[in-house]
Amino acid sequence: MKKLLFLSLSLVLATLMFSSCARFSNQIDSDGALIGTTKGDWIVIKQSGGVITDVWKLEEQFVQSEQGSDGWLFVDQNGNPVHVGGDMKAIRVNKNKEEIFSNYMEYHMEHDSLSYMQRYRRSTTGK
Repeated sequence: MKKLLFLSLSLVLATLMFSSCARFSNQIDSDGALIGTTKGDWIVIKQSGGVITDVWKLEEQFVQSEQGSDGWLFVDQNGNPVHVGGDMKAIRVNKNKEEIFSNYMEYHMEHDSLSYMQRYRRSTTGK
């Protein structure tokens, strides 16, 4: 009886472990550590109506989801707390930082007369 109980528990634990393995691995990559969250490098992209309005390139920062909302909270490179909500994407860059960072540029629509795509094309082609 004890062997059967042990075998059943082992089977349940193995099933749980393998079924949640990918989720667990994704959580570690997202947090940057096995226990707790560590600072990391991030690309944060904010959109409005399909138009990119802001892009932050963050080095060694925390980016966290705000509880009870669709918002995100982080501190920008100048030390300013930023709360962003709505249509956005936050990418934690764990590998190939220079390569991934080179695909983006810091941008804030309220300070620029060109769209992000126009500014990006100009910065990569010189035109």
